Amino acid sequence: MSIGKQQRGLSLVELMIAITLGLIVLAAILAVFSQNNRSFRQSDAVARMQDSARFALDTLARDIAMAGYYGGMYGASNIAPFTTAPDNDCGSADAATSPATPWAFQLRRRVEFRNHSVTTAVGSRFPCLGGDSTPVAPNTDIVAIRRVAGQVTAEIATGATVRLRANHFYLKTNGTVGSLIHNGNSATFSLSTSTAQPLQAPVSFWKYVPRLYFIRSYAETAGDGIPALCRMELQQVASASMAVECLADGVENLQIEWGLDSDNDCVVDTYTSTPDADALAQTAITARVWILVRTTDPDGGYRDQKTFDFGDYETRAASADAFHRRVYSTTVQLRNPVGDLGPCTGPSTLSAVTP
Repeated sequence: MSIGKQQRGLSLVELMIAITLGLIVLAAILAVFSQNNRSFRQSDAVARMQDSARFALDTLARDIAMAGYYGGMYGASNIAPFTTAPDNDCGSADAATSPATPWAFQLRRRVEFRNHSVTTAVGSRFPCLGGDSTPVAPNTDIVAIRRVAGQVTAEIATGATVRLRANHFYLKTNGTVGSLIHNGNSATFSLSTSTAQPLQAPVSFWKYVPRLYFIRSYAETAGDGIPALCRMELQQVASASMAVECLADGVENLQIEWGLDSDNDCVVDTYTSTPDADALAQTAITARVWILVRTTDPDGGYRDQKTFDFGDYETRAASADAFHRRVYSTTVQLRNPVGDLGPCTGPSTLSAVTP
């Protein structure tokens, strides 16, 4: 019986070749994985940027479209304001009958706007903004919107009292005349003791929601480097202070052009980014809104060298940074009557608006 040859192992050359081929295959797998991972992170960052942009535009568009909505009343000339003039300092804690927010209660200016090109300080137009606590990003527009909520809060058809939330601001109206009221610390509102028009039922109450939109250079804490679309609104507390809420991270810029109907025929005659305050209050029927949005996290393998031109502003990324950017836009129709002129019906004369 013969014994066959014994099986020999791999030679050193064969082993080296096998290791080399294995390393090549492993490197290829790692390269594919790395590229897929980078593509996934990039796609995820862009998707989150698009979500922020969609939410920001939807929120802005809804508020602009509802500007000047006062519970079905035409304009604000028949709404009695607070009898005590508000202070100029938005930061002070005043009594509820003298809110520390002058812009918030100028009802006849349903929209108030500050273009980025204005050279005066932000605080001179909107005293609540521009300080260390509410810094406004440079070269961005600011818009204030005054309206009530889209749904009635409470109604008095018969009887004398209704439950309202304490320390909230409401428009009290019968559809013809109205008053801004503050419910104070009570959970109920008594029609029999009220001196604000209207004095008799039926009366409806609409929550008053003035808002001021601006771009801040940080989202949560100063220096975090993430720009955000923020809004300031009247806080529902006894001190009538202001509250800031940031809505969408990554929003770097806001630009708006207003479509003005100068002859009251329901057709835009001109678009402008620097409207006269009275013309804006009375004759604006549309708004073109642009926002520049970037990803919140940098992409190490990307350099943004694009130039963005939107509205009346042009910008380019500083030092070709590593953030992806897009410009998003929408056109909004202001649904409510033009100022105190009522629905557009024909040529009319523009008059000065008393805030």
